[in-house]
Amino acid sequence: MGILVRPRSEGGGYGGWRCEVDDIVLSADGAEYTTHETDEAVCVLDGWLCSGGGAAELLALYRTHGMAAVAGQDGQYVAVVHDRSRGETHLVADPGGFGNACYRASGFGFGSRPYDLGTGRLSREGLALYLTFQYVPVPYSIFDGVRRVPPGAVVTQRGRDRHVRQQTSFPSPADPSEVGAAAPEELVARALDLLTESLARHAAPHERLGMMLSGGIDTSTNATVLATRLGCRPRAFTASFRETGYDETEYAALVAERFGFDHVVVPVGPEAVERLPDLVRGFDSPNADQAIVATQVIAERAAQLSCTHIVTGEGGDEVMGFPMSPHDDVHLVDLPSGSRDLARFYLGQIALGSAADRALVHRALGVPEDLAVDILAELYEEHRAHSALDRLLFGQWRTWLTEGVYRKDHHTFRAAGLTSVLPFADPRVMSFVAGMPAGQRYRALDGKAMLRAGIAPHLPDRILKRKKHKFWIPFAEWFRGPLRDHLHGGLLSGPVANDLLDPKLVRTLVDSHERGIEDKSGILWALCFLDAWLSALPPRPQSAP
Repeated sequence: MGILVRPRSEGGGYGGWRCEVDDIVLSADGAEYTTHETDEAVCVLDGWLCSGGGAAELLALYRTHGMAAVAGQDGQYVAVVHDRSRGETHLVADPGGFGNACYRASGFGFGSRPYDLGTGRLSREGLALYLTFQYVPVPYSIFDGVRRVPPGAVVTQRGRDRHVRQQTSFPSPADPSEVGAAAPEELVARALDLLTESLARHAAPHERLGMMLSGGIDTSTNATVLATRLGCRPRAFTASFRETGYDETEYAALVAERFGFDHVVVPVGPEAVERLPDLVRGFDSPNADQAIVATQVIAERAAQLSCTHIVTGEGGDEVMGFPMSPHDDVHLVDLPSGSRDLARFYLGQIALGSAADRALVHRALGVPEDLAVDILAELYEEHRAHSALDRLLFGQWRTWLTEGVYRKDHHTFRAAGLTSVLPFADPRVMSFVAGMPAGQRYRALDGKAMLRAGIAPHLPDRILKRKKHKFWIPFAEWFRGPLRDHLHGGLLSGPVANDLLDPKLVRTLVDSHERGIEDKSGILWALCFLDAWLSALPPRPQSAP
């Protein structure tokens, strides 16, 4: 989503904002908007509402019930309401955190791109968080002087005064003591109905529709719903790798053949990284999800074949499975109960580098080492009455799902002129899972039992009984082989190593990885992405402070 709202006196275009707003119009930055105007107010909406009402519905809610009602709508959106009669401007992001909106920490200005609003100086806190999470979590941004709107919060500007109010929180899990679970078959049917509704709402006509297909449970569920419930036969795209242990083409081919899909196998090799300078231009903030490399190659191929929409399985692991399944390599029987201890545990599983690496990076940047712990602990406290496993699950919805994989798909596909469709990240699907009684949710999500039951009548046992295959890119091998020169000729001589971090620290990371002492490919890729992203930033807008 790329909302960019400008004062009418300045016209449209890429840039910052003045300190006063007399009216609101839309800029010509290529995004899609709906707008509604009355004598008293203008409402601009970027994104979509589950109800389908758009900006007119939000404006009607504002006039009758205020901004709290606007902030509580199901969907993936950013909304701006400029109330002329009150002299107020309101900025809101959806409760799930999918809408991307930011504002200046001082003065007045808001939009979707932090670079438009800040001074251009990197935030040390934002940089430390990026090198921990692979992205910069709300409310921080990568630039000094810019904050991002938390999910379900409203930023209100009236003259020189600003207020940030948390209006709603998502998800709304069932009360831990609630009983009355539905029959398993009813849950399966409801899950498939919701996924069907989501795909029907967002997918293009089948001749312009593509889908990501790995042969895993998530993409196989999408394939089943599209073929058996919607009668669609999209092109199915699968990334293939030469390296042993990464390729899933065989399983994807089974699903494509079963449903009669046109199966397009797209080779992905280290040469794809040569396109990094082009790839990073689509991102308003750095994102080190390694899958970006494969996603870009597939997006370009899909565009060549005239696809306009791509259905992905993103969100299946986060919404329809546990953050780390009890049937995976990490067992979640004895999770820490305290929110700070739970945060440290989770960081130990997902962080880009080891605890020692994080400590070195934080010290080099002069940032408190517990900054990431503080952010996660505050998030977990929102559901402190629930189990540690639930807090991990719902916390991951608000972090990795929205900030990581959703933005990766959205920006990468948009850069190729495509729209990404993520049915598992539909707010109604997420609300359904959150509303299950905890015990039933554990059974339904463990090993993705609910999804497996839903697709069982349509797919062979080789798919249904297949173990989880994590989608990794072979950067560990590439950085020791074909991309070694990329580290030495690019990263070690670039601005990240020499201007932002201690060059000795970056050299130590590279040496440790090359000598096989420890796999540092995650943090090295994050540094490479950041280096390319900084180099691709446009010149500073003249109107910026």
